[in-house]
Amino acid sequence: MPINKKQLQRLVKFVAMLKENRYPNCYSFVEELRKDDLYGNKNVVCTTKTVQRDILTLKNDFDAPIEYDPEQKGYYLKSKGWDFLCPLFEEHEMLASVIGARITEDIMPEPLRSQVRNAVDFQLTNNNPDFLDTAYVKSLMISPGLRVHIDKDIFNAVFEAWKTHHALEIEYMDSGDRTSKRRLDPHVLAFRDGAWFTIGYCHLRDERRTFAIHRITKAEKTDKTFKPDSKIIDSVEQDGPFKYKNYQNVKLLCDKSILKSITEKPLHKVQKIEQMDNGRFSITVPVVPEYEIMLKVLNQAGLIEVLEPPSLRNQVKKVAEKILSLHKGN
Repeated sequence: MPINKKQLQRLVKFVAMLKENRYPNCYSFVEELRKDDLYGNKNVVCTTKTVQRDILTLKNDFDAPIEYDPEQKGYYLKSKGWDFLCPLFEEHEMLASVIGARITEDIMPEPLRSQVRNAVDFQLTNNNPDFLDTAYVKSLMISPGLRVHIDKDIFNAVFEAWKTHHALEIEYMDSGDRTSKRRLDPHVLAFRDGAWFTIGYCHLRDERRTFAIHRITKAEKTDKTFKPDSKIIDSVEQDGPFKYKNYQNVKLLCDKSILKSITEKPLHKVQKIEQMDNGRFSITVPVVPEYEIMLKVLNQAGLIEVLEPPSLRNQVKKVAEKILSLHKGN
């Protein structure tokens, strides 16, 4: 039967007293709870009848070998080898688990999605956090964007190889529909823009490579192991899963209407913003990937002017002229 948080706290404390051979009875245990409530503000005090029900729960639901000793006037464990296998989670821990399960449902393929969901459901059968009484968990919305389809068997093979540090034999189809066979040491798993990627050492190219998992047509975990490479992991953490061309010391002139969006979603963790006399503002960043700055400039439809470097300014002009040439006709 489901157990609420307060009852589980009582059961854990009662079992601890049994393990310590303190021979608790209903009256002495209520007094212990009263002390906890007085000095620890735990709000677990109850009646002797509640303790009697708790003892029956331990016996019937957890097969606890509890016996009463008339001489000691208290309960004890007939078998010292019995363990109370019931996890106790604080409310913030359960909240983290429930949120994690919701995120997993939206971004993880099977079978990992079901495994995480089942694990959290099991926790909830033995824990009844108060926030579930007031929060409708389905109303927690995660929007990972459009997601590509991933074969669950292939994802599982990649995931297991990443988890156990085993090399993979894969068949990979690139964006040009060219197929190749590779041996890959999957050092990193990354979720970006609705798709899963694995980044690691490609033995065919003898370098770090990024592979979209939805383009892997066959994957098999081998018996060859590898040691996780901190350089690869750190490079992905710092620069992302893709090796894009970067522009250094970028300076932009922006319309004041987009100041808030630039502040809320900075182009770099270190960016300098200066107010200009004409109401506009300038923004300077030390480095930014080409795809990101091009997307930002074009999305703002003329509200951003590139000042530096000249190579980025020329690239924006080139792309704009190509777009204009495509839309000259009727």
